[in-house]
Amino acid sequence: MTVQVRAGLGERRLTAAVRDVFDRHQELRESGAVCEVRRVPVHGLAGQALVDRAAAEVDAVANRVGSALFRVLWLDAGADLSGKLVLLVHRRVMAAVPWPVLLSELVSAWNRGDSAADLVGALDA
Repeated sequence: MTVQVRAGLGERRLTAAVRDVFDRHQELRESGAVCEVRRVPVHGLAGQALVDRAAAEVDAVANRVGSALFRVLWLDAGADLSGKLVLLVHRRVMAAVPWPVLLSELVSAWNRGDSAADLVGALDA
């Protein structure tokens, strides 16, 4: 799943929010799985160049051997442009924790990270 996010999302805050969601669900942690958040700078890329970069990053992460059942790529377009989150979740997890639950929990966790900010407009599913 890919969702658009506002500029300046914040890597530490995003990582903390993803970790919070990961810690809430046993399905994400089974068999010693780890959660993975990766920031991918895409500032200055547009059109096909952006699509190509995103596809290469998704392929690299999806094909990596490992135990991550929940991976997040943040396509960071810089401080002034909205970016995207690419959520890669194993199908076993999706059977137990559907997209609407994961996404709403991610928004809530991000909101708890800084009470002065409001993510309601930042995540546009």
